[in-house]
Amino acid sequence: MDSELFPAFMYMAVFGAAVFFLAYKLVPSGEEEQVKMRLGVAMQGVESTESSALIHGLRPLYSLFLPLVSWVRYPRYREKVERKFVSGGMTGIMTSNEFLAYKVLMGLFFFFLFVVIFFKALMGLSEPIWVDIGVLGLGFMFPDLWLNSAVKERQAKIRRTMPYVMDLLTLSVEAGLDFVQGVGKVCEKAKQSPLIDELSFFLRELQVGASRQQALRNLAWRVEMQEMRSFAALLIQADILGASVGPVLRAQSDLIRIQRFQRAERRGAIAAQKILFPLILCIMPAVMIVIFGPIILNFIYGDGVVGPK
Repeated sequence: MDSELFPAFMYMAVFGAAVFFLAYKLVPSGEEEQVKMRLGVAMQGVESTESSALIHGLRPLYSLFLPLVSWVRYPRYREKVERKFVSGGMTGIMTSNEFLAYKVLMGLFFFFLFVVIFFKALMGLSEPIWVDIGVLGLGFMFPDLWLNSAVKERQAKIRRTMPYVMDLLTLSVEAGLDFVQGVGKVCEKAKQSPLIDELSFFLRELQVGASRQQALRNLAWRVEMQEMRSFAALLIQADILGASVGPVLRAQSDLIRIQRFQRAERRGAIAAQKILFPLILCIMPAVMIVIFGPIILNFIYGDGVVGPK
């Protein structure tokens, strides 16, 4: 083997072995799944388990950087990160210190993967310093991008199921049930979703002694959506004034459904505008070449007569 390629193969072998070992530790065995099924805990925390398997697998690594980031004082950023974990359905998975340590680990991982392996080992290039800094910064920002995408994905699921759940809750209340009883009936009958999980947590807060207004405020704080804030504000106002909850839920259900249609129309209009760019840059030139190409070639290399001679 060529001596110049030997370090590259060594780097790739070590990296492949590390990835295999990590995947082997993350994938549960069949016996573990059977034990969970017998204990009745196989479906608990499915969402957080799927999104945090890599985090739990890398915990021994990023825990090494905890002393390095413990002195960082950004209370607003730490509070924002912890709230995003709550909104993303990953409560208790990671603290703000662990998240900062995870960012440092990802920065070093991206630097080692792209700079050390790709540029130096495989390509044999001497990249400028700004490339190293850019790759390190990209790896450092990757956890933030992952966390934001997890929050947006969960909010999209809640927004998608909210009209259906609101209709069930409205029907339950109009049928004679109390609001809390209606929420319990919806959580019992509706399909499992992030919104049902939040409503179930709302019921558990009421059971441990929280007031209805405080539980609704906590619900709006956890979900962090305009629709849920409006829903909680209307119910709190109705509770303060002593108004009937049924008409309020009916109006809120109609409003959420109208907003859903308006959001779909707005996305359709945006998609129609975005399709203009590939149409003008890619499709139109190809069509023009197909139509006018033979005519131009005939005038250049032929006798200027279009059609068969």
